[in-house]
Amino acid sequence: MATATQGPDVRKVATKEGGTAGLHGERLELLLAGVAPLLLGLAGLIVLEGPADRPELNQSPAVILSYFGKQDTVILGSFLLTLAALAFIWFAGSLRAVLRRKEGGEGRLSAIAFGGAVVAGVFMLAMPAANLVGALLVEQLSATQAQTFYFLGDVFLYPAAMGAAVFVGATALVALRTTLLPRWAAWLSLALGVWLVIPPLGQGVDALENPAPWSGLAVLPFVLVWTALIAVGLMRATDE
Repeated sequence: MATATQGPDVRKVATKEGGTAGLHGERLELLLAGVAPLLLGLAGLIVLEGPADRPELNQSPAVILSYFGKQDTVILGSFLLTLAALAFIWFAGSLRAVLRRKEGGEGRLSAIAFGGAVVAGVFMLAMPAANLVGALLVEQLSATQAQTFYFLGDVFLYPAAMGAAVFVGATALVALRTTLLPRWAAWLSLALGVWLVIPPLGQGVDALENPAPWSGLAVLPFVLVWTALIAVGLMRATDE
């Protein structure tokens, strides 16, 4: 008995449908991974700034020790920030695949963008880790030691901004050379990448949480907003 076999046209349609489904799945993953860092980061900051009453850096060591004394609240807020950093790294991996396809060739810029995102993500993980450890060890810490742990969290802000600058800047260059983003979005992304590398000149130790507007530290939080906007934009985009 003869069996029917799929002809070239049937196989082509099946492959196209499978590729389309895969593309939609990739875009959905990109959207979720891109929006998650912003939502988780906001949730973590709300917990730390609200119930935990996170103090300014110029507060006395006793106040900072008291902050760590709200152990469960500080741990929860720090954990949410840690999840935001993990989602950021996941988004970077998903975006790298999109950049690699658009860029073509050796994928130099897409590799640079991913490397910058990993650097930023690692320091984003280190920032809440210092507060997390401070809260876990609050029973063994003196007020001065608590202040040291608290300061450590902000130490990682500047290198995180440098890594984010590479990530955003390289992504912007790919966008300018391709149809990845509208031209205006690519130029704004490049401007953000350049702004992130501006050093915090004239920035005192007691002002890291209120950075001068001309410094890269001032726009570091907007990297998560940029991540979410890029994810939404790519989700709505159509392949050529």
